[in-house]
Amino acid sequence: MGGGFWTQRKPYAVLVGLCALTLVLGGCGGHAAAPPLGSAGSAACPQTPSGHFDKTKFAAHAGLGFGAFHHFIYRPFKSGELSSGTPGRVGRLAKAGLATAFTVHELKVAKRDAEDDPTLCRAVAAPLSQAAASLQRLSGSVRSGNVSGGDLDQVNGTLGQAQQGSAREGDPAPDQVPSSDQLTHPT
Repeated sequence: MGGGFWTQRKPYAVLVGLCALTLVLGGCGGHAAAPPLGSAGSAACPQTPSGHFDKTKFAAHAGLGFGAFHHFIYRPFKSGELSSGTPGRVGRLAKAGLATAFTVHELKVAKRDAEDDPTLCRAVAAPLSQAAASLQRLSGSVRSGNVSGGDLDQVNGTLGQAQQGSAREGDPAPDQVPSSDQLTHPT
């Protein structure tokens, strides 16, 4: 019979499930409380270290946010893997939509972590906030595959500023590609 009812509809069922999960995660922000999005400089950086800054935690959240954006969103869009008619497009779009919500969450948590260190805060808080706000605004376009390359280039440039700023301040956060489990259950 060559592909039963469920075999033919599996990509659509996966897409619907991942889109629903994206909406749920985007609405609740995951398990950790993250600061609300506002203007790029809405949170004032402290004058002295709070004593609670955890470099490892900042690097992990920022690195996962950077990695999710580059691996699941930016590179696939730029390489044409998410163009109409491309085999596997539906699944990749679903993952890109999920990665968008994940990236926004991780960038907000990384920004909150950076705000515990005055120097790092001044270097990365504004670009992290800007990138998270831009991605949140673009989430529907990413999920549908209709996001413009210029918008993604702008987000990529802003994330590059944050990544370079953290490295310059001695707190590098290299890209870390999240697992499927991490995408669906951010911390």
